[in-house]
Amino acid sequence: MDKIKKLFLFLTGLKAGVFYLITLAILTVLGSTYIKQGDTYINYVKHFGEFWAKIIWKTWLNNVFHSWYYQLLIFLVAVSVIVATIDRFPKIFMQAYGKVHKKLNEKDLKSRNKFEFLIPASIEVAFNYVVQLIHSLGFKKIEKVEDKKEGNKREIYLFAEKGRFSRLGMLITHIGIIVFLVGAFMGAQYGIRGQIEIPEGESADFFFKFRPGSLQAGNEVVQLPFTIKVKEFWLDYYDSKKFKNSIKSFNSKIQIFQDGKLKKEAITQVNNPTDYGGYRIFQASYGKTGDIKYAKIIVIDYEKMLNLMKAINETDKALQNAKTDKEKEKLQKIMKDLEAKSVVLFSSAKRIEYFYGKPYIEVNGEKLKVINQTLNYKNPMLINQDIYDPVIVVQVERNGKKFNLPILANPDIAIPAFNQFGYKNGYKYLLMIEEFKPRYFSGLQITKMPGVNLIWLGTAIVVLGIILAFYTVHRRIWVKLESVDNNSTKVYVVVYSQKFLESFKATVKDKFEDLVNQIKRNG
Repeated sequence: MDKIKKLFLFLTGLKAGVFYLITLAILTVLGSTYIKQGDTYINYVKHFGEFWAKIIWKTWLNNVFHSWYYQLLIFLVAVSVIVATIDRFPKIFMQAYGKVHKKLNEKDLKSRNKFEFLIPASIEVAFNYVVQLIHSLGFKKIEKVEDKKEGNKREIYLFAEKGRFSRLGMLITHIGIIVFLVGAFMGAQYGIRGQIEIPEGESADFFFKFRPGSLQAGNEVVQLPFTIKVKEFWLDYYDSKKFKNSIKSFNSKIQIFQDGKLKKEAITQVNNPTDYGGYRIFQASYGKTGDIKYAKIIVIDYEKMLNLMKAINETDKALQNAKTDKEKEKLQKIMKDLEAKSVVLFSSAKRIEYFYGKPYIEVNGEKLKVINQTLNYKNPMLINQDIYDPVIVVQVERNGKKFNLPILANPDIAIPAFNQFGYKNGYKYLLMIEEFKPRYFSGLQITKMPGVNLIWLGTAIVVLGIILAFYTVHRRIWVKLESVDNNSTKVYVVVYSQKFLESFKATVKDKFEDLVNQIKRNG
Protein backbone atom coordinates (compact mmCIF):
# COMPACT_ATOMS: atom_id res chain seq x y z
CA MET A 1 0.00 0.00 0.00
CA ASP A 2 2.88 2.34 0.86
CA LYS A 3 4.47 1.64 -2.53
CA ILE A 4 1.25 2.55 -4.33
CA LYS A 5 1.00 5.76 -2.29
CA LYS A 6 4.63 6.65 -3.06
CA LEU A 7 4.08 5.96 -6.76
CA PHE A 8 0.96 8.14 -6.75
CA LEU A 9 2.76 10.99 -4.99
CA PHE A 10 5.67 10.68 -7.43
CA LEU A 11 3.39 10.76 -10.49
CA THR A 12 1.48 13.76 -9.15
CA GLY A 13 4.40 15.65 -7.63
CA LEU A 14 5.79 19.02 -8.66
CA LYS A 15 8.71 17.59 -10.65
CA ALA A 16 6.40 15.21 -12.51
CA GLY A 17 3.98 18.09 -13.23
CA VAL A 18 6.79 20.17 -14.73
CA PHE A 19 7.82 17.16 -16.85
CA TYR A 20 4.24 16.73 -18.10
CA LEU A 21 4.00 20.40 -19.06
CA ILE A 22 7.34 20.37 -20.92
CA THR A 23 6.34 17.19 -22.78
CA LEU A 24 2.98 18.72 -23.68
CA ALA A 25 4.72 21.85 -24.96
CA ILE A 26 7.11 19.80 -27.15
CA LEU A 27 4.27 17.71 -28.60
CA THR A 28 2.19 20.83 -29.22
CA VAL A 29 5.04 22.51 -31.11
CA LEU A 30 5.63 19.37 -33.18
CA GLY A 31 1.95 19.03 -34.04
CA SER A 32 1.40 22.73 -34.71
CA THR A 33 4.45 23.59 -36.79
CA TYR A 34 6.83 20.81 -37.75
CA ILE A 35 4.67 17.75 -38.48
CA LYS A 36 1.63 18.41 -40.65
CA GLN A 37 -1.33 16.76 -38.98
CA GLY A 38 -3.60 14.35 -40.85
CA ASP A 39 -1.33 14.02 -43.88
CA THR A 40 -0.85 10.82 -45.87
CA TYR A 41 1.92 8.31 -45.20
CA ILE A 42 3.37 8.93 -48.68
CA ASN A 43 3.78 12.64 -47.96
CA TYR A 44 5.52 11.88 -44.66
CA VAL A 45 7.97 9.65 -46.55
CA LYS A 46 8.62 12.47 -49.04
CA HIS A 47 9.30 15.03 -46.31
CA PHE A 48 11.04 12.97 -43.60
CA GLY A 49 12.17 9.74 -45.20
CA GLU A 50 10.81 6.23 -44.69
CA PHE A 51 12.35 5.66 -41.24
CA TRP A 52 10.92 8.82 -39.65
CA ALA A 53 7.63 8.39 -41.53
CA LYS A 54 7.19 5.02 -39.80
CA ILE A 55 8.01 6.59 -36.42
CA ILE A 56 5.47 9.38 -37.01
CA TRP A 57 2.82 6.93 -38.17
CA LYS A 58 3.29 4.35 -35.39
CA THR A 59 3.53 6.92 -32.57
CA TRP A 60 0.44 8.87 -33.65
CA LEU A 61 2.46 12.03 -34.25
CA ASN A 62 0.39 12.49 -37.40
CA ASN A 63 -2.62 13.02 -35.11
CA VAL A 64 -0.89 14.05 -31.91
CA PHE A 65 -3.68 16.16 -30.40
CA HIS A 66 -6.07 13.20 -30.46
CA SER A 67 -3.48 10.62 -29.39
CA TRP A 68 -4.03 8.65 -26.19
CA TYR A 69 -0.78 9.87 -24.62
CA TYR A 70 -1.58 13.56 -25.29
CA GLN A 71 -4.95 13.15 -23.57
CA LEU A 72 -3.25 11.24 -20.75
CA LEU A 73 -0.73 14.05 -20.25
CA ILE A 74 -3.56 16.59 -19.99
CA PHE A 75 -5.23 14.34 -17.41
CA LEU A 76 -1.99 13.92 -15.41
CA VAL A 77 -1.35 17.67 -15.39
CA ALA A 78 -4.87 18.21 -14.05
CA VAL A 79 -4.38 15.55 -11.36
CA SER A 80 -0.98 16.99 -10.46
CA VAL A 81 -2.47 20.46 -10.03
CA ILE A 82 -5.35 19.09 -7.93
CA VAL A 83 -2.99 17.14 -5.65
CA ALA A 84 -0.70 20.17 -5.25
CA THR A 85 -3.70 22.31 -4.35
CA ILE A 86 -5.03 19.83 -1.79
CA ASP A 87 -1.56 19.42 -0.28
CA ARG A 88 -0.57 23.07 0.03
CA PHE A 89 -3.68 25.16 0.21
CA PRO A 90 -4.91 24.28 3.75
CA LYS A 91 -1.65 25.51 5.27
CA ILE A 92 -1.68 28.71 3.20
CA PHE A 93 -5.36 29.30 4.01
CA MET A 94 -4.76 28.93 7.74
CA GLN A 95 -1.86 31.37 7.55
CA ALA A 96 -4.17 33.98 6.07
CA TYR A 97 -7.57 33.22 7.59
CA GLY A 98 -6.70 31.16 10.65
CA LYS A 99 -6.53 32.48 14.18
CA VAL A 100 -3.88 35.15 14.59
CA HIS A 101 -2.71 36.90 17.74
CA LYS A 102 -3.44 40.60 17.52
CA LYS A 103 -1.69 41.82 20.64
CA LEU A 104 2.03 42.41 20.36
CA ASN A 105 3.75 40.09 22.87
CA GLU A 106 7.23 39.55 24.29
CA LYS A 107 8.11 37.06 21.58
CA ASP A 108 7.25 39.62 18.90
CA LEU A 109 9.54 42.16 20.57
CA LYS A 110 12.47 39.82 19.89
CA SER A 111 11.63 39.60 16.17
CA ARG A 112 14.09 40.87 13.57
CA ASN A 113 11.14 42.69 12.01
CA LYS A 114 10.72 44.95 15.05
CA PHE A 115 11.33 48.70 15.26
CA GLU A 116 11.40 51.07 18.23
CA PHE A 117 10.73 54.79 18.09
CA LEU A 118 10.45 57.53 20.67
CA ILE A 119 7.79 60.04 19.71
CA PRO A 120 8.09 63.42 21.49
CA ALA A 121 4.39 63.70 22.28
CA SER A 122 1.83 62.43 24.73
CA ILE A 123 0.37 58.99 24.12
CA GLU A 124 -2.97 60.50 23.03
CA VAL A 125 -1.29 62.67 20.39
CA ALA A 126 1.08 59.88 19.36
CA PHE A 127 -1.88 57.52 18.97
CA ASN A 128 -3.56 59.83 16.44
CA TYR A 129 -0.32 60.26 14.49
CA VAL A 130 0.33 56.51 14.39
CA VAL A 131 -3.21 55.73 13.21
CA GLN A 132 -2.84 58.22 10.35
CA LEU A 133 0.54 56.74 9.44
CA ILE A 134 -0.84 53.18 9.32
CA HIS A 135 -3.69 54.39 7.09
CA SER A 136 -1.10 55.93 4.76
CA LEU A 137 0.46 52.48 4.39
CA GLY A 138 -2.77 51.22 2.81
CA PHE A 139 -4.39 49.63 5.85
CA LYS A 140 -8.05 50.61 5.90
CA LYS A 141 -9.15 48.96 9.13
CA ILE A 142 -7.11 49.48 12.31
CA GLU A 143 -8.13 47.57 15.40
CA LYS A 144 -7.45 48.86 18.91
CA VAL A 145 -6.75 45.55 20.60
CA GLU A 146 -6.21 46.83 24.12
CA ASP A 147 -5.97 50.12 25.99
CA LYS A 148 -4.84 49.68 29.58
CA LYS A 149 -3.68 52.07 32.25
CA GLU A 150 -1.77 51.25 35.42
CA GLY A 151 -1.06 54.32 37.53
CA ASN A 152 0.71 56.87 35.34
CA LYS A 153 1.61 54.26 32.75
CA ARG A 154 -0.66 53.65 29.78
CA GLU A 155 -0.33 51.10 26.97
CA ILE A 156 -2.27 50.95 23.69
CA TYR A 157 -2.07 47.93 21.35
CA LEU A 158 -3.00 48.24 17.66
CA PHE A 159 -3.32 45.66 14.91
CA ALA A 160 -3.96 46.07 11.18
CA GLU A 161 -4.06 43.63 8.29
CA LYS A 162 -4.60 43.87 4.54
CA GLY A 163 -4.42 41.74 1.40
CA ARG A 164 -5.40 38.41 2.94
CA PHE A 165 -7.14 37.49 -0.31
CA SER A 166 -3.76 37.53 -2.09
CA ARG A 167 -3.04 34.18 -0.45
CA LEU A 168 -5.93 32.79 -2.50
CA GLY A 169 -4.04 33.60 -5.71
CA MET A 170 -2.41 30.18 -5.85
CA LEU A 171 -5.70 28.36 -5.31
CA ILE A 172 -7.54 30.47 -7.88
CA THR A 173 -4.73 29.98 -10.43
CA HIS A 174 -4.81 26.21 -9.90
CA ILE A 175 -8.60 26.14 -10.23
CA GLY A 176 -8.28 28.13 -13.47
CA ILE A 177 -5.72 25.65 -14.84
CA ILE A 178 -8.00 22.73 -13.98
CA VAL A 179 -11.02 24.38 -15.62
CA PHE A 180 -8.89 25.19 -18.68
CA LEU A 181 -7.63 21.60 -18.96
CA VAL A 182 -11.15 20.19 -18.58
CA GLY A 183 -12.29 22.48 -21.41
CA ALA A 184 -9.34 21.45 -23.59
CA PHE A 185 -10.02 17.77 -22.88
CA MET A 186 -13.71 18.16 -23.75
CA GLY A 187 -12.81 19.96 -26.97
CA ALA A 188 -10.31 17.28 -27.98
CA GLN A 189 -12.70 14.43 -27.20
CA TYR A 190 -16.06 15.80 -28.27
CA GLY A 191 -15.25 18.79 -30.48
CA ILE A 192 -16.18 18.78 -34.17
CA ARG A 193 -14.56 20.81 -36.93
CA GLY A 194 -15.24 20.85 -40.63
CA GLN A 195 -15.99 22.88 -43.73
CA ILE A 196 -18.67 23.39 -46.35
CA GLU A 197 -18.62 25.38 -49.58
CA ILE A 198 -21.96 27.05 -50.26
CA PRO A 199 -22.56 28.96 -53.52
CA GLU A 200 -24.28 32.34 -53.32
CA GLY A 201 -28.02 32.03 -52.92
CA GLU A 202 -27.88 28.39 -51.84
CA SER A 203 -28.22 26.61 -48.50
CA ALA A 204 -26.73 23.67 -46.62
CA ASP A 205 -27.65 21.85 -43.42
CA PHE A 206 -24.48 19.77 -43.15
CA PHE A 207 -20.70 20.04 -43.41
CA PHE A 208 -17.76 17.73 -44.07
CA LYS A 209 -15.75 16.87 -40.99
CA PHE A 210 -12.01 17.50 -41.08
CA ARG A 211 -9.79 14.49 -41.32
CA PRO A 212 -8.27 13.62 -37.92
CA GLY A 213 -5.52 16.06 -37.02
CA SER A 214 -5.80 18.18 -40.17
CA LEU A 215 -7.68 21.13 -41.65
CA GLN A 216 -8.66 19.18 -44.75
CA ALA A 217 -12.26 18.09 -45.13
CA GLY A 218 -12.84 14.37 -45.42
CA ASN A 219 -15.88 12.40 -46.57
CA GLU A 220 -17.63 12.16 -43.20
CA VAL A 221 -20.82 14.25 -43.21
CA VAL A 222 -21.99 16.00 -40.04
CA GLN A 223 -25.65 17.00 -39.96
CA LEU A 224 -26.47 20.44 -38.58
CA PRO A 225 -29.61 21.14 -36.51
CA PHE A 226 -30.16 24.23 -38.66
CA THR A 227 -29.68 25.44 -42.24
CA ILE A 228 -27.14 28.01 -43.40
CA LYS A 229 -27.95 30.12 -46.45
CA VAL A 230 -25.33 32.31 -48.12
CA LYS A 231 -27.51 35.22 -49.16
CA GLU A 232 -24.66 37.27 -50.58
CA PHE A 233 -20.89 37.14 -50.97
CA TRP A 234 -18.55 40.00 -51.83
CA LEU A 235 -14.91 41.07 -51.81
CA ASP A 236 -13.51 44.26 -50.30
CA TYR A 237 -10.39 45.83 -51.83
CA TYR A 238 -7.77 48.24 -50.48
CA ASP A 239 -8.23 51.88 -51.47
CA SER A 240 -4.54 52.80 -51.55
CA LYS A 241 -2.57 52.90 -54.81
CA LYS A 242 0.13 50.71 -53.29
CA PHE A 243 -2.29 47.83 -52.75
CA LYS A 244 -4.59 48.54 -55.67
CA ASN A 245 -6.71 45.52 -56.64
CA SER A 246 -5.47 43.66 -53.55
CA ILE A 247 -8.20 41.92 -51.59
CA LYS A 248 -8.72 43.38 -48.13
CA SER A 249 -11.36 40.95 -46.91
CA PHE A 250 -14.01 38.55 -48.12
CA ASN A 251 -17.44 38.52 -46.59
CA SER A 252 -20.60 36.44 -46.51
CA LYS A 253 -24.04 37.58 -45.51
CA ILE A 254 -25.55 34.43 -44.06
CA GLN A 255 -28.99 33.52 -42.82
CA ILE A 256 -29.66 30.74 -40.33
CA PHE A 257 -32.98 28.92 -40.51
CA GLN A 258 -34.33 26.44 -38.00
CA ASP A 259 -37.69 24.72 -38.19
CA GLY A 260 -38.42 26.77 -41.30
CA LYS A 261 -37.96 30.10 -39.51
CA LEU A 262 -35.24 32.71 -39.90
CA LYS A 263 -33.36 32.71 -36.59
CA LYS A 264 -30.34 34.86 -37.34
CA GLU A 265 -28.80 37.01 -40.05
CA ALA A 266 -25.17 38.08 -39.84
CA ILE A 267 -22.12 39.09 -41.85
CA THR A 268 -19.34 36.56 -41.42
CA GLN A 269 -15.76 37.64 -42.03
CA VAL A 270 -12.33 36.11 -41.50
CA ASN A 271 -11.92 37.60 -38.02
CA ASN A 272 -15.60 37.99 -37.28
CA PRO A 273 -17.25 34.57 -36.88
CA THR A 274 -20.95 33.97 -36.26
CA ASP A 275 -22.14 31.96 -33.26
CA TYR A 276 -25.39 30.03 -33.17
CA GLY A 277 -26.63 27.01 -31.25
CA GLY A 278 -23.22 26.12 -29.82
CA TYR A 279 -21.62 26.24 -33.27
CA ARG A 280 -19.17 28.85 -34.54
CA ILE A 281 -19.13 29.70 -38.24
CA PHE A 282 -15.93 31.17 -39.71
CA GLN A 283 -15.27 32.70 -43.12
CA ALA A 284 -12.44 30.44 -44.26
CA SER A 285 -12.19 30.59 -48.06
CA TYR A 286 -13.96 31.48 -51.27
CA GLY A 287 -13.84 30.74 -54.96
CA LYS A 288 -15.69 31.05 -58.25
CA THR A 289 -18.37 28.52 -59.08
CA GLY A 290 -17.88 28.95 -62.82
CA ASP A 291 -21.35 30.48 -63.17
CA ILE A 292 -22.41 33.96 -64.20
CA LYS A 293 -24.00 35.75 -61.26
CA TYR A 294 -25.18 38.78 -63.22
CA ALA A 295 -25.00 39.93 -66.83
CA LYS A 296 -26.14 43.01 -68.71
CA ILE A 297 -27.10 42.03 -72.27
CA ILE A 298 -27.32 44.49 -75.15
CA VAL A 299 -30.11 43.91 -77.72
CA ILE A 300 -29.40 45.19 -81.26
CA ASP A 301 -31.59 45.09 -84.36
CA TYR A 302 -29.32 42.95 -86.51
CA GLU A 303 -30.74 44.04 -89.87
CA LYS A 304 -30.28 47.72 -88.99
CA MET A 305 -26.72 46.95 -88.01
CA LEU A 306 -26.12 45.03 -91.26
CA ASN A 307 -27.54 47.89 -93.36
CA LEU A 308 -25.40 50.39 -91.46
CA MET A 309 -22.27 48.24 -91.85
CA LYS A 310 -23.04 47.81 -95.57
CA ALA A 311 -23.39 51.57 -96.00
CA ILE A 312 -20.13 52.17 -94.11
CA ASN A 313 -18.27 49.62 -96.26
CA GLU A 314 -19.65 51.08 -99.51
CA THR A 315 -18.81 54.63 -98.44
CA ASP A 316 -15.31 53.56 -97.42
CA LYS A 317 -14.80 51.88 -100.80
CA ALA A 318 -16.08 54.95 -102.64
CA LEU A 319 -13.82 57.16 -100.54
CA GLN A 320 -10.80 55.14 -101.60
CA ASN A 321 -11.78 55.53 -105.27
CA ALA A 322 -12.69 59.25 -105.08
CA LYS A 323 -10.84 61.37 -107.66
CA THR A 324 -11.53 64.93 -106.59
CA ASP A 325 -11.16 66.70 -103.26
CA LYS A 326 -14.77 67.83 -103.38
CA GLU A 327 -15.94 64.26 -103.82
CA LYS A 328 -13.69 63.09 -100.95
CA GLU A 329 -14.98 65.84 -98.67
CA LYS A 330 -18.58 64.84 -99.41
CA LEU A 331 -17.89 61.14 -98.74
CA GLN A 332 -15.99 61.92 -95.51
CA LYS A 333 -19.02 63.82 -94.25
CA ILE A 334 -21.25 60.87 -95.11
CA MET A 335 -18.83 58.53 -93.30
CA LYS A 336 -18.92 60.66 -90.14
CA ASP A 337 -22.72 60.62 -90.19
CA LEU A 338 -22.73 56.84 -90.59
CA GLU A 339 -20.23 56.40 -87.74
CA ALA A 340 -22.37 58.64 -85.55
CA LYS A 341 -25.41 56.52 -86.41
CA SER A 342 -23.51 53.36 -85.43
CA VAL A 343 -22.64 54.92 -82.07
CA VAL A 344 -26.29 55.86 -81.56
CA LEU A 345 -27.39 52.36 -82.59
CA PHE A 346 -25.28 50.76 -79.85
CA SER A 347 -25.72 53.43 -77.17
CA SER A 348 -29.49 53.59 -77.54
CA ALA A 349 -29.90 49.83 -77.83
CA LYS A 350 -32.04 48.15 -75.21
CA ARG A 351 -30.30 46.52 -72.24
CA ILE A 352 -31.73 43.57 -70.37
CA GLU A 353 -30.45 41.91 -67.20
CA TYR A 354 -29.77 38.30 -66.38
CA PHE A 355 -29.41 36.93 -62.85
CA TYR A 356 -28.21 33.47 -61.92
CA GLY A 357 -31.07 31.04 -61.54
CA LYS A 358 -33.41 33.05 -63.75
CA PRO A 359 -35.03 30.51 -66.13
CA TYR A 360 -35.82 32.98 -68.92
CA ILE A 361 -34.44 36.08 -70.58
CA GLU A 362 -37.19 38.31 -71.92
CA VAL A 363 -36.39 40.08 -75.21
CA ASN A 364 -39.05 42.39 -76.66
CA GLY A 365 -41.84 40.44 -74.98
CA GLU A 366 -40.46 37.03 -75.97
CA LYS A 367 -39.17 34.66 -73.29
CA LEU A 368 -35.98 32.86 -74.22
CA LYS A 369 -35.29 29.82 -72.06
CA VAL A 370 -31.82 29.73 -70.48
CA ILE A 371 -30.23 26.38 -71.33
CA ASN A 372 -26.75 26.92 -69.91
CA GLN A 373 -24.21 29.56 -68.92
CA THR A 374 -20.55 29.64 -67.91
CA LEU A 375 -17.76 32.13 -67.22
CA ASN A 376 -15.33 30.53 -69.67
CA TYR A 377 -16.60 28.15 -72.33
CA LYS A 378 -13.11 27.65 -73.76
CA ASN A 379 -11.24 26.64 -70.60
CA PRO A 380 -13.19 26.72 -67.30
CA MET A 381 -9.96 26.33 -65.27
CA LEU A 382 -8.81 29.80 -66.34
CA ILE A 383 -11.50 31.55 -64.29
CA ASN A 384 -9.26 31.24 -61.21
CA GLN A 385 -6.78 33.45 -63.08
CA ASP A 386 -9.57 35.94 -63.86
CA ILE A 387 -9.57 35.00 -67.55
CA TYR A 388 -13.11 34.90 -68.88
CA ASP A 389 -14.94 33.94 -72.06
CA PRO A 390 -18.54 34.08 -70.83
CA VAL A 391 -21.50 32.63 -72.67
CA ILE A 392 -25.21 32.29 -71.99
CA VAL A 393 -27.04 29.77 -74.18
CA VAL A 394 -30.76 30.37 -74.71
CA GLN A 395 -33.38 28.43 -76.63
CA VAL A 396 -35.29 30.24 -79.39
CA GLU A 397 -38.31 29.03 -81.31
CA ARG A 398 -38.98 30.17 -84.91
CA ASN A 399 -41.41 28.72 -87.40
CA GLY A 400 -42.03 25.69 -85.20
CA LYS A 401 -38.32 25.00 -84.93
CA LYS A 402 -36.28 25.24 -81.70
CA PHE A 403 -32.60 26.10 -81.77
CA ASN A 404 -29.94 27.18 -79.29
CA LEU A 405 -28.49 30.67 -79.49
CA PRO A 406 -25.16 31.56 -77.78
CA ILE A 407 -24.89 35.01 -76.20
CA LEU A 408 -21.22 36.00 -76.10
CA ALA A 409 -19.14 38.98 -74.96
CA ASN A 410 -16.43 39.23 -77.62
CA PRO A 411 -17.95 40.99 -80.71
CA ASP A 412 -15.45 39.29 -83.04
CA ILE A 413 -16.94 35.94 -82.01
CA ALA A 414 -20.46 37.01 -81.02
CA ILE A 415 -21.44 38.48 -84.42
CA PRO A 416 -20.34 35.50 -86.59
CA ALA A 417 -21.90 33.09 -84.07
CA PHE A 418 -25.21 34.99 -84.15
CA ASN A 419 -25.16 35.07 -87.92
CA GLN A 420 -24.67 31.29 -87.98
CA PHE A 421 -27.02 30.20 -85.19
CA GLY A 422 -29.52 33.05 -84.94
CA TYR A 423 -30.03 35.12 -88.07
CA LYS A 424 -30.01 32.18 -90.46
CA ASN A 425 -32.78 30.59 -88.36
CA GLY A 426 -34.93 33.71 -88.58
CA TYR A 427 -34.02 35.51 -85.32
CA LYS A 428 -33.37 39.23 -85.87
CA TYR A 429 -31.91 40.50 -82.58
CA LEU A 430 -28.20 40.31 -81.89
CA LEU A 431 -27.63 39.61 -78.18
CA MET A 432 -24.21 40.32 -76.63
CA ILE A 433 -22.93 40.34 -73.03
CA GLU A 434 -21.89 43.90 -72.20
CA GLU A 435 -21.14 43.45 -68.47
CA PHE A 436 -21.01 40.46 -66.14
CA LYS A 437 -20.10 39.41 -62.60
CA PRO A 438 -18.85 35.97 -61.54
CA ARG A 439 -20.75 33.90 -59.01
CA TYR A 440 -18.77 32.89 -55.91
CA PHE A 441 -19.02 30.15 -53.35
CA SER A 442 -18.30 30.84 -49.70
CA GLY A 443 -16.06 28.40 -47.83
CA LEU A 444 -17.33 28.28 -44.24
CA GLN A 445 -15.47 26.53 -41.45
CA ILE A 446 -17.83 25.22 -38.79
CA THR A 447 -16.76 24.20 -35.31
CA LYS A 448 -18.50 22.94 -32.23
CA MET A 449 -16.22 22.96 -29.22
CA PRO A 450 -18.18 22.06 -26.07
CA GLY A 451 -15.23 23.04 -23.90
CA VAL A 452 -14.52 26.46 -25.41
CA ASN A 453 -16.47 28.35 -22.73
CA LEU A 454 -14.57 26.45 -20.05
CA ILE A 455 -11.29 27.37 -21.74
CA TRP A 456 -12.22 31.06 -21.69
CA LEU A 457 -13.47 30.78 -18.10
CA GLY A 458 -10.30 28.97 -17.05
CA THR A 459 -8.15 31.61 -18.72
CA ALA A 460 -10.02 34.40 -16.93
CA ILE A 461 -9.67 32.59 -13.59
CA VAL A 462 -5.92 32.07 -14.16
CA VAL A 463 -5.47 35.77 -14.96
CA LEU A 464 -7.40 36.70 -11.80
CA GLY A 465 -5.26 34.31 -9.75
CA ILE A 466 -2.04 35.74 -11.19
CA ILE A 467 -3.18 39.29 -10.43
CA LEU A 468 -3.97 38.32 -6.84
CA ALA A 469 -0.75 36.37 -6.43
CA PHE A 470 1.66 38.90 -7.94
CA TYR A 471 0.00 42.30 -7.62
CA THR A 472 -1.44 42.11 -4.11
CA VAL A 473 0.43 41.42 -0.87
CA HIS A 474 -0.72 40.02 2.46
CA ARG A 475 0.63 42.25 5.23
CA ARG A 476 0.19 42.71 8.98
CA ILE A 477 1.39 45.33 11.43
CA TRP A 478 1.41 45.23 15.23
CA VAL A 479 1.94 48.41 17.25
CA LYS A 480 2.42 49.01 20.95
CA LEU A 481 2.33 52.56 22.29
CA GLU A 482 3.76 52.96 25.79
CA SER A 483 3.67 56.28 27.63
CA VAL A 484 7.01 57.37 29.06
CA ASP A 485 5.83 60.70 30.44
CA ASN A 486 3.41 63.43 29.43
CA ASN A 487 5.63 64.53 26.53
CA SER A 488 7.03 61.31 25.14
CA THR A 489 5.76 57.93 23.98
CA LYS A 490 7.65 54.74 23.20
CA VAL A 491 6.37 52.99 20.07
CA TYR A 492 7.13 49.36 19.20
CA VAL A 493 6.31 48.22 15.66
CA VAL A 494 6.44 44.67 14.26
CA VAL A 495 5.66 44.00 10.59
CA TYR A 496 4.87 40.96 8.46
CA SER A 497 4.74 40.79 4.67
CA GLN A 498 4.07 37.74 2.52
CA LYS A 499 6.62 39.06 0.01
CA PHE A 500 8.77 42.15 -0.45
CA LEU A 501 9.36 42.14 3.32
CA GLU A 502 12.58 44.15 3.27
CA SER A 503 11.00 46.82 1.09
CA PHE A 504 8.00 47.02 3.42
CA LYS A 505 10.26 47.25 6.49
CA ALA A 506 12.22 50.10 4.91
CA THR A 507 9.02 51.98 4.07
CA VAL A 508 7.65 51.60 7.62
CA LYS A 509 10.95 52.67 9.16
CA ASP A 510 11.21 55.74 6.92
CA LYS A 511 7.64 56.83 7.64
CA PHE A 512 8.04 56.55 11.41
CA GLU A 513 11.37 58.40 11.32
CA ASP A 514 9.77 61.14 9.22
CA LEU A 515 6.92 61.33 11.74
CA VAL A 516 9.33 61.73 14.67
CA ASN A 517 11.31 64.43 12.84
CA GLN A 518 8.12 66.26 11.87
CA ILE A 519 6.89 66.35 15.48
CA LYS A 520 10.29 67.62 16.63
CA ARG A 521 10.26 70.40 14.03
CA ASN A 522 6.76 71.45 15.03
CA GLY A 523 7.92 71.68 18.65
